[in-house]
Amino acid sequence: MAERQVDYASNLCDRDAPPPELFALSPLGKLPVWVTDKGRPIFGSRTIARFVDALAVGPALFPPDPLQNARVAMAEDLVDEALLPALIRLDREIGGKPSEQWNVKAYREETTIVRQMLALFEQLLGGRQWLVGDTLTAADLALAQPLTILERYGLDLSGQPALADLAERLAKRTSVLAARQPATAGNNKPPPPPPQAQMPKLPARNDSITPEVP
Repeated sequence: MAERQVDYASNLCDRDAPPPELFALSPLGKLPVWVTDKGRPIFGSRTIARFVDALAVGPALFPPDPLQNARVAMAEDLVDEALLPALIRLDREIGGKPSEQWNVKAYREETTIVRQMLALFEQLLGGRQWLVGDTLTAADLALAQPLTILERYGLDLSGQPALADLAERLAKRTSVLAARQPATAGNNKPPPPPPQAQMPKLPARNDSITPEVP
């Protein structure tokens, strides 16, 4: 929504104790839920994103071309079903722990998956600026958050120059900076871009299990 410059009002709720009215809007209790101006609910991040994208003015994040649209959906699947879950499992295993307390076996297994996915996305880029077509799409935005947290786990993009370039460009986008801010209730608009927004410096690749955990 920030990328498409769509204003909205947030109604934050506790996932562990959702309000009863949520289930009238989302039968599965699924969050987030978008309620249209006419009071009609739409639930699910991807469904909401496609709905908003279709209504907003400007270049679409979901290409009208069927093949390109399918490629965007497949890239989102790779992030949602492989890359992000591996990073989440890593965080559960080693997050906040000193390196001597890490689960070494889990670390090696999950970082292997992450490296495989990074190599795959580098291959999908094929030296181009964007994953699908000649412009930014939702496929690129799906990578914005995962690529910013690699350094937490001693990972970097030294072996994926095209992906590193994409990560740097994504990190400077106003929408990505807005999405990294804590959610607050009320009207939400993308903040103005800062004078200099730079990708955090990634550490040199090191297969040994010694990185610092913030």
